[in-house]
Amino acid sequence: MRITPDLEQDFYDAAYSQFLNLPESDLVCNRQTLEADLANPAQPIYERRRLYLAIMQALLAEPVAGRAVLDYGCGTGDWGLMLAAEGANVTFLDLSPVAIQVTERRAAASGVRDRVRGIARDASDLSCFRDEEFDLIYGSAAVHHTLKYPGALEELVRVLRPGGRLVLAETYGNNHLLNMARRLGWKLRGQAEEQGEEIVFSDAHVRMLRERMTKVDLMPMNLLAMSKRLFRGRFESAAVRGVVGALEKLDSVVLRAAPPLGRYCGEVVVVGRK
Repeated sequence: MRITPDLEQDFYDAAYSQFLNLPESDLVCNRQTLEADLANPAQPIYERRRLYLAIMQALLAEPVAGRAVLDYGCGTGDWGLMLAAEGANVTFLDLSPVAIQVTERRAAASGVRDRVRGIARDASDLSCFRDEEFDLIYGSAAVHHTLKYPGALEELVRVLRPGGRLVLAETYGNNHLLNMARRLGWKLRGQAEEQGEEIVFSDAHVRMLRERMTKVDLMPMNLLAMSKRLFRGRFESAAVRGVVGALEKLDSVVLRAAPPLGRYCGEVVVVGRK
């Protein structure tokens, strides 16, 4: 089955519609709310806290106030909302019109509605944007969804200004054993093909980026600690947090001693400079 943008849109429209019914108080998002959620084991985002804390550091490594930012494949818009709260002018882009409705409602609840705009569009066609329009583009587990569409990467680079940054948080697909486990997990969970997860970001995509950017830096993380997926929903247990924390520390030692093993990690932060 070939996954089309229409099928993927229908899936995510249904997934995001639940957020339209949340009270205003649950929609607020800024740096403080994100940091609180990342520190809270009861929150689903806690599982990826190391990845997302690294992303927060990368996004805020340079001033963002007054900068033009594209939240690419924004979903519910957490990161774009955080950047808007820090003073950026943010464009939310997603295939799902419902996702755009959610982000705009959250922007109003967060007091940043005047600094954001939302566009529902297939990411392979960014003709609504000028060349070199954005200072910063961020994609949270988004690029692996869009690379299957012809011209998507070229469009992404086109709308980034020279010297601008592309920051990505992605799963990393060089580890064949981990990929087998992912496929098994998708099958056991009955994950719909429309979810669009059949492509996982890998070294091949890094090479594609390096052909188009002046510099691309990688921060791979979670080698042994990718076993955290086995503990999903159980991070409120101190014992579980202790096990995962020990594996994360072991990863730090292993990757420091043998950096080439980083390509087999399960997650990666990518920072590119055009």
